[in-house]
Amino acid sequence: MKRWIILLLITIMLIVNSGCSNHIELNKLGIISAIAFDLDENNQWVLTFQIIIPKSTQSKSGGGSSQSPVTVFSSKGKTIQEAIQKSDLEAPRHLFFSHTRVIIISQRVAKYGVNQILDAYLRSYESRENTNVLLSDGDAKHVLEILTPLESIPGNAISNLVSEQADRLTNLVPSKMHELISTMTNPTASSTVPEIKITGQREGQDSLDALKETRKSTVLKLDRVGVFKEDKFAGWLSRNESIGIPWITNKMKKMTIVFSCEGETQSENLSSFLVEQSHTNLNPKITDGNLFMSVEIEAKGNLNETACNLKLKEPKTLRKLELYIQGQIKNDVEDSFQAAKRLKADILGFGDKFHESYPQDWKELSKNWEKEFADISLDVKVHVTIRRTGMIDDSFSKLSEKKE
Repeated sequence: MKRWIILLLITIMLIVNSGCSNHIELNKLGIISAIAFDLDENNQWVLTFQIIIPKSTQSKSGGGSSQSPVTVFSSKGKTIQEAIQKSDLEAPRHLFFSHTRVIIISQRVAKYGVNQILDAYLRSYESRENTNVLLSDGDAKHVLEILTPLESIPGNAISNLVSEQADRLTNLVPSKMHELISTMTNPTASSTVPEIKITGQREGQDSLDALKETRKSTVLKLDRVGVFKEDKFAGWLSRNESIGIPWITNKMKKMTIVFSCEGETQSENLSSFLVEQSHTNLNPKITDGNLFMSVEIEAKGNLNETACNLKLKEPKTLRKLELYIQGQIKNDVEDSFQAAKRLKADILGFGDKFHESYPQDWKELSKNWEKEFADISLDVKVHVTIRRTGMIDDSFSKLSEKKE
């Protein structure tokens, strides 16, 4: 009998003490959609938080809310955690980081080094490994102040702008937090982070009045690519210099290639080729102490547009166009390689390929990989297949010519 009484008391105690002792009610959380990292003139951390306002994001019959969907505020600290702690002096809700979709880092922070950001990220249980990371040429906090017409939450708009590029016609390779950490822990590899840029007049775009115009004077757009060596910013690659990176790294998914109908003569008659499928093989080779990298690219797609006078039913015409496309891809790859060599930054993964193929030689090569990378000779081979030319056999120029 005594045994049953003891078991009953234990059961009652467990029921009374069950549950989360450190739980926080949802209506007391400040859900962060984006964070910006800046440094002031004294190298103190300036953290800017974009917090969702739930009431304003809920759809209402008869029109939208008159309140901004987000609120933005900043806090300072000698460390990142001190800045977060000081935010409690201003934020009426407990900051919740698990829904953060975008982290924006200013160029000043990037030059100072991002080790402290990555350290704080890895220590937090609320962090998300698939958070998008972007660079800002100016103060990163200003990017979070811009309202966007197609997405009620600006942080989501920026995240979609980066994440959905895989389904669009672009050469951008997004940078996720886990990818950035993985690359920066590789002693011979360099990282790339896309730039988010404010174009136009920034003044007035943090007000709801800006959304009443059919044409915005300020737009957030993706532009250059920032290169990191270890944890510090090394320089920018222009959009043209970065086009070849996804080709070399086998991350190209979809892209429109514009080429001349006359090849390198660059006539005014241009055509567009949509890449729908591609694959790249990297084959490293060491001969007499010299490093060589063979890049073999296979691309398939459709001819989507042409201003040229062409008989597309003839195989020799298609073959000629394929050669022109191959030349354009080869030029893009070589331009990106030369830009990477200029910065002495292996953003192309060549070091890993040499390590895999020549593990014994790599012990010496890795000691001064910057110099070794800059001395690599590149050989690019491209094979393009035009699978379809659309619903007309000849170009419209050729069809018009027949009617005359």
